Amino acid sequence: MTARAINNIMVVKLRTLGDILAVFPLLRALKQLYPQARLTVVADEIYHELFETNPRVDEFWGHPGSKLQKNGVRSAFKQQWDTIRNFRKRKIDLFIDLYGSLRTALWGAGAGIPIRMGFNLRGRKYFYTHKIKAACRYVVDLNLQFARVLGWQGGNNALEFFVTERDRDQAWQYLRERRWDPRRPSLVVSPGGGWPLKQWGAERFGQVARKLVRSTGCQVLITGTPQEQPLITACRDTLKGVLHIPVVGLPLRQLAAVIGQSRLYLGNDSGPKYFAEAFKIPTLICYGPTDFVNNNPNSPRHQAVFYDTPCRPCHSEKCGMSTRACLDDLSVDEVFARAVKLWELQEVPDADSPGTNTIPGQRQ
Repeated sequence: MTARAINNIMVVKLRTLGDILAVFPLLRALKQLYPQARLTVVADEIYHELFETNPRVDEFWGHPGSKLQKNGVRSAFKQQWDTIRNFRKRKIDLFIDLYGSLRTALWGAGAGIPIRMGFNLRGRKYFYTHKIKAACRYVVDLNLQFARVLGWQGGNNALEFFVTERDRDQAWQYLRERRWDPRRPSLVVSPGGGWPLKQWGAERFGQVARKLVRSTGCQVLITGTPQEQPLITACRDTLKGVLHIPVVGLPLRQLAAVIGQSRLYLGNDSGPKYFAEAFKIPTLICYGPTDFVNNNPNSPRHQAVFYDTPCRPCHSEKCGMSTRACLDDLSVDEVFARAVKLWELQEVPDADSPGTNTIPGQRQ
């Protein structure tokens, strides 16, 4: 694309969990393309632990995120100007804006970065020197288009994530304290994620899990954030008398380690599913208003299930038809049948064998 030397790269993706994890293959490709370059990632500071163990990343720059809204408009303008001055001092050669807001587009242009790449979006595109069409395709492949424009010719679009041995040990200690049996295969159920219209139903996830326990003898791990506690409770209510463990509020790398030892991941279209994909755990994802073409890899190990309606995908937080048929008409029996087929794809993981994304010896 250019003969200019690239020694300092900055990639911006402020949020959310799934969108950030979908950037990791691009980071790998950029390091393959420019192994000598310093690679800095900018994201909301709450995601710092995702990058602490990533060997592709030389520096993480934490953005204050929601704190700016609490401090008012004047503080936000000051922070914007401070950010531009900070980036200008860094002498960045290549700026890739995957977040695509007017604010982040201004960062690169205001700092005078010579090569600025972003999506061809209305308004923001004028601040970029090179633009990528925001096509409807798998988000990882869409992100890798930036590397291809720069000359990357690789074909590896696999997700990756890195946990330490300490992360894994702490996650397993958490589970063992709650009667987890490492000899039994685990089913991870994640009933939350995003806005309510994206959620198939906690009770129905519990019903599918109960059926799988009866047919496979598995144990159930119900994951979620503290804010998703009502959904976790509703799922647990359908699993009375069945071994199940709520996994709530774990640090993200420990959550990834929990998901990485499972046999199957079952949930909505939400961020933690990317952990399962990175650890090559089969996934069955219930889709409503969002599009599986964007968010699901084209792989028999990672299945999308939905009830097809003329109005989906609408990408809306409120159903315009007032029916929510795309999820409500998706039956427990249909999801269970698909889950059984996926369950048979993989042998029970060895609880004493670390995954390929475990960093041995790192106990930080």
